[in-house]
Amino acid sequence: MKNREHAFLWLALTAALLLSLSGFILRTGNESINNVVVTAADYQLFEKSAQSSSVAIDEVLANLQASGVKTIAIKETTLRVLAARGDAYVDSFGHFSAWARAYQPEVWAAINQLPQADEISSANLIVTTSRPETASFLRERLGHRFSAEQIINFQAGGLDYFIIKAELEQLDKSKTSLKEFDVQLGFETTILQKLKSMGFAIVLRPGDTNGTNSAYLQEYEPLVRDYDVKTLIFNYNRVSGSPDHLEVMARLIDKYDLTIGVIETSKQLGIIEQEGLSAVMSATRYPINRVYSTGNDDFVTSVDERYYRWIRAVVDRGIRILYVVPFNDDKKMASVNMNETIDTVARFLPAIAAKGFIVDQTAVPYGLNSAATTSAHRLAVSLSLLAALLLYLLYLLHPQRKWMRAIAILGLLACLAVNLLLHMDFSKVYALGAAVLYPTFSSLLLLIYLKNYPQHGFIKKLLGSLAITLVINAIGMYTIVTSLADIRYIMNLSYFSGVKVAFILPLLLFPLNYLCVTVPRERWLGMLRSQLKKTPSYLALGLFLLAMVVIYIYIGRSGNTSGIEVSRLEIRLREVLENIFLARPRFKEFVIGYPALLAMVYLYHRYKNDLIMLLLGFGVVIGSISMVNSFCHVFTAVSISASRTLAGLIIGLLLGTVLLICIWLAEKIWAI
Repeated sequence: MKNREHAFLWLALTAALLLSLSGFILRTGNESINNVVVTAADYQLFEKSAQSSSVAIDEVLANLQASGVKTIAIKETTLRVLAARGDAYVDSFGHFSAWARAYQPEVWAAINQLPQADEISSANLIVTTSRPETASFLRERLGHRFSAEQIINFQAGGLDYFIIKAELEQLDKSKTSLKEFDVQLGFETTILQKLKSMGFAIVLRPGDTNGTNSAYLQEYEPLVRDYDVKTLIFNYNRVSGSPDHLEVMARLIDKYDLTIGVIETSKQLGIIEQEGLSAVMSATRYPINRVYSTGNDDFVTSVDERYYRWIRAVVDRGIRILYVVPFNDDKKMASVNMNETIDTVARFLPAIAAKGFIVDQTAVPYGLNSAATTSAHRLAVSLSLLAALLLYLLYLLHPQRKWMRAIAILGLLACLAVNLLLHMDFSKVYALGAAVLYPTFSSLLLLIYLKNYPQHGFIKKLLGSLAITLVINAIGMYTIVTSLADIRYIMNLSYFSGVKVAFILPLLLFPLNYLCVTVPRERWLGMLRSQLKKTPSYLALGLFLLAMVVIYIYIGRSGNTSGIEVSRLEIRLREVLENIFLARPRFKEFVIGYPALLAMVYLYHRYKNDLIMLLLGFGVVIGSISMVNSFCHVFTAVSISASRTLAGLIIGLLLGTVLLICIWLAEKIWAI
């Protein structure tokens, strides 16, 4: 009867997994076409570095092009940019008026004759230019962003003056300690034309303004059309037109099939929040791709480490737009920083191409499938987890049939209610459940196999143990992939947040697995009483403290918020592995998991001591957790995670074989 229950549940699990295939297809389908990597250089920041280095910007652009950069990202020109070029003078009206009264009384007289003179605040900005083309540009662009009452334009002494009577904001908060108010003035067509003539594709970085006139929103469409723009990356903290005119940007994105670049946070958790971005993404059905700004590397002093961070950004984290800004090492000259940046780009692009990515295109693909998983799909996933949980309980506790039926009926009703009646999306809960359940389940089946089949030879036991570990954990990997399948997870808009729980809970459940397999249930209470009555030895206390340290390191090294620094030796080893494999395997798998598995099978086969399974079993569970957890990094392509797992298997078996040889030699030496 028990065998029939096992067979039914395995059949139910298989059927539910097949019914949830649509999510797996959705995710892998998107990933298969999302293999273009675009390197976009920030025009304004390279121009600033060129000015500091006394180098012509056209020479810098030519060097970028020679390094393989085909795309330039350009931000809107601001008042401060015009001032930095020497095209205009910008100051507060208070400072300017004091200077004008002392040195240019005719200008001060002209200001006093203005009808609105008494309405001007000392904090308002005044802009002065002697260039007619700059004055014309300011007149047009300020008029598109502010009402007529907010702009005072007059001429005096052969100069044009613009006073902006509006509350302005500090645009560049991160790169200056001075509180400088500024205004975005739109894109300069002369710069766009130059970039186009040089053969560059253009990424626009529109920015919102807090003026009272929204006419500036009509400036974007001619630029998108005339310069064949395919990508927008919104600048600063608001989407253009937010909050009342977001439909303008949404229509533009839909009409020209534009891709929105969403910028990853420096902590690699989610994207940088921009007011209005969620609404625009939702309205346009998520035509998005992820952006990594190399400015996030400024804390890194080694050029090589920056390079490997870029490689990992593409391979490990699914970045497809590398946004390049000049290095900002304050110990080096601006020219050195800029040249090192360009040299690193030239090194990076061939390396990424060698890993199978496409680097000779100027835009990432538009039109990834933005469909979300359906209620029916999520029902299938939940049913697969229910079947796996019932199997786990059946193998673990051998409960009476009535209890199994009760759990099954309650679980089935809960699955139907959550997914079909309430239409609740518990995808992240399902992924967390798989990340905990399957490593735990695989360790239980492994213990049962080793305990119940002593007659099998070592090679057969080893192959059987590997099969159990790989197959059961592969179901967990598949479940996570098909649960977190839609584009919001791939693009890191929403992410798996149960890393610590998934890393620790299977380890805590492993002693329960061991107890149920090795000790008859009627002896549990007596064994527990006898253990509690024992006085702990210094050895036991020492081992307990050692275990606490190991657990601290293990948890601290897990997830993106690790507080434990990685050693230089390990960083170097990671770089070597990244050069050998498409994606580096995880240390927990090939250093701990597989060697522990091979040693456990060999030693238990030889000595039949249950304590061997307990001690080495923890290492096996750590490897299983790491295998499954690789697929919890949803922004990493499934093919990359699979490649990483395969590499871990290969190296792990090699290291495990070396360990077995060492154990065999130790046995021979001990026998002497």
